Order: sequence, then structure tokens, then C-alpha cells
Amino acid sequence: MKRTTALLVLLLGVAGIAAPAITPTPWRYGVFYWVGEVPEHPEAYVNMATNWVDRVFAFWGLTPLPGPTVDWRNPQEISANSQEEARLVLSPDFSPAGVVVPGPEAGTFWAVPSLLLRELEINPLTLVVFPAIGELQTSLCAFNWAGAFFRHPPSSERLALLDSPVAAVLREIGGPAILLPVIGRPPMTSQDYFMSILAHEIGHWATLVWAEGHGLDMAGMTGLLIEGLAEYTEFTLSFGEPDRHRAAPVSLHPVAAVWAQRGGGLADAPNELIHAVGLSLVDFLVRKHYLFGNVLRLLPSFLEDWNARLAEWEGEWREWLRGEVPPWAPVRTRLLVEKVFYVASLVEPLFPNAWDVVRGTTAEEDVAWFWASISGPPPTPTPDALQKLRERECVFRLAAQREGVPPEVREQAQEILARLDQHWEAGDWDAYAATYLEAVLTQLKPAQSPEGIP
Repeated sequence: MKRTTALLVLLLGVAGIAAPAITPTPWRYGVFYWVGEVPEHPEAYVNMATNWVDRVFAFWGLTPLPGPTVDWRNPQEISANSQEEARLVLSPDFSPAGVVVPGPEAGTFWAVPSLLLRELEINPLTLVVFPAIGELQTSLCAFNWAGAFFRHPPSSERLALLDSPVAAVLREIGGPAILLPVIGRPPMTSQDYFMSILAHEIGHWATLVWAEGHGLDMAGMTGLLIEGLAEYTEFTLSFGEPDRHRAAPVSLHPVAAVWAQRGGGLADAPNELIHAVGLSLVDFLVRKHYLFGNVLRLLPSFLEDWNARLAEWEGEWREWLRGEVPPWAPVRTRLLVEKVFYVASLVEPLFPNAWDVVRGTTAEEDVAWFWASISGPPPTPTPDALQKLRERECVFRLAAQREGVPPEVREQAQEILARLDQHWEAGDWDAYAATYLEAVLTQLKPAQSPEGIP
């Protein structure tokens, strides 16, 4: 059914809402950016971040803790048209490890000093804090992210799609950055969610600093290892070392156990499982070598032939995860492998109960019910739903532009975008919604629902 022109006017009005402000705050370890309204008691979040950096770096043996090389409370402010121009204004004494970031006003930049870890100068850290997970995902066209760590600014393809103050800040950040929301999804409280994501992402920063200190490139490490180290750091500092728990490994790592027991390996774990499988691998190695510090000392030699090491460990790791898994673990594993959480975020504007269906999934066969529940003709979208679907189109624009995407996928994404634009211009909202849903299912729904994983 076509809507009236008045609806399109309403939609355009929604799209024209002013972008959120970005407010910087200097910080001992770098700079905070608050997206939108600064939360009540911002110092509490700054203190939480400071405490987590202190704890994580101490756990990694990155001590004495790094400190700023000059007074961090009053960063030098520079008026300039670009980051490059601002750097030219700086004194030659300003360390290359320092960063120049957008200041509090348009056309201003802050020179944030480097940090000193023993004799090593390292980049300061930028934290970009969003009020809620929805704002983070929409701002970054990343509807499957709970938080993010960047060694460098995001890819040019992603930034080119983002017309927002957040994208402008990310383009100018010259060092590592963490992006996270204050409020996530239920059932976690906002403080617990913030601290959980913070601990994990600071674990990535520690990995980067540790690698630089050992002459290694974090970019050369596999996602399985990177995520495993961050997950192990978060778990240990939140709940204590896994080997101190009386529970069997199969109970501590149920998703990894499902993967291992059904024939999955260390080297072929899909992206959706690398957090769980990576955590189990690091825990396995720590128990094998007695201390996390011992694993870190051995890690450079492991990395010389990482795939051979994985093959060497796999049989023992699989045996270590034998036993009965809890009933919910196969369900969780399948939801992850089939990208159900990601798809639920993409179709939520059309099916507001999508997350309720996911949360209510208690058996593996129920996963098929989720796909069935979103596979029929979609309801006529509301103006708010249309606006949210339009925002999510960036997923297909990324697929159409990103380097490394198979040609057939890029062509399919381009065809999808052309059809979506045609229906949008015609004001045929039902056809627009049907095309969008078809695109999500075509690109993301599994070809078949296997009885076992993998």
C-alpha cells in the first residue's frame, strides 16, 4: 500500500533532526568524547575507566603504569582547519606518539601528550561514549557491535558512509580508540554493561601495547587470539582466574565445548564464536603453563608458527572440553553461528518483538521459528520504522563498496540498493519494506538450518 505525500514530509522531518553534540573531556590516559548529552556524574565513568586501565595493565605486567609526559588536565588547544595543519603548528618537541584530536569547538584541536611506559612512548587512548547501544550502532553502521576497539581510524569505506559528528571525530583520531555505550541491552544494568565492555576493550589496548613492547604487530595476530586474550582479561578481573573455579572446563566454556564436541576446531571457528572459543583456548594455555604471565612470555614464540601450534594443541583442547554441556549452550551456539542476534537488530524496526523471540528461544529447533517469524510479508512500516530501515541501508552500501567483498555479493548489494531507492522515491512503503526484508534474508539467512554445528 502506498502512503500519502504527508508521510514522506514527516519522514524528512525526522531525518532532519540535529546531530548529537560531541563533548571532549581530558583524561589521565587520553581523552573522553561524550556523544549527545553528558551523563550525570561523568566523573564516575572517568574514574571507572581509570581504574580498569590500572587493573588491566597491572594484570598484563605493563608496570609501572603509564603516565602522561606533560600535564594532561589542560591540553594545548590549536585553531586549525585540519589535523595535519594543527600538527604543523605544534612545537617540534611534541612527541610523534602524542595525538591531535578535535577540540571542544569547530576548528579547534587538542594536542594530547603521549604516555610513558618505562622507556616506551605510547599513544594515549580515546574513549567515545554513547548514551545507549542504539546510538553507537546507528552512528557506525555496525548493528552487531556491543563496543569496539580501533588501533587506527575505521576503514575509509565505513567512514565515507557516516555523515555525523562521530565520523568526523573518528577520522581525526590518530591513536587507539574505544567506542562503547552507557546503556546496553537487558538484562544487564547500565553500570555492569559499561564496565563489562570497558574491561574487554581495554584488554585489546593492553594487547596492542604489549605487542608494541615486544616488537610485534597486533594486526598480525588472529582474531581468535586477540578476542581470547581480551575475554580472559575481562573474566579474570571480574570473576577471578577460571582455574580457581571448581566448575569443569565444559561448564565454564559451554559454547566452545559445543563447538569442539561437534567437530569444530581452533583454526576454523567462525567470527561469531571467536570470543567463546578464544577464551577457552587462553584458559587452556594458562592451565597448561600455570600462569597468564608464562603464556605471555611464550606467546612471541607461539606466534612464529601459530597455525602449527593450533594443530598441536587441538586434540588436547578438545579432550579438555569433554563432558555434558548445559541445555542452553547448543541453543546459544546456534543463535551465534546463524547470526540471529545481528539479524534481529536489522529487522527490529519491522518486527519490534524480534528480540523477545530470540530471548524466548530455549531449544535448537526453536531457532527455525525465529527465521519463520520474520520470513512472511512484513507489516506496513510506520514512519519511525521507515526511518530506522533507511539508516540500516548502510549495511548494504558497505557490502557494495568494501574492498575484498566477492564481486557477486557487491553486485547483489548494488541491485538491492537500486530497488530500495526506486521504492523510496515512489513512496511505495510496503514494497520498500518487502525489498529490505528480502535483502536481509538473502544475504544473512543460512542456506539451510543444519541439525548439528558445524
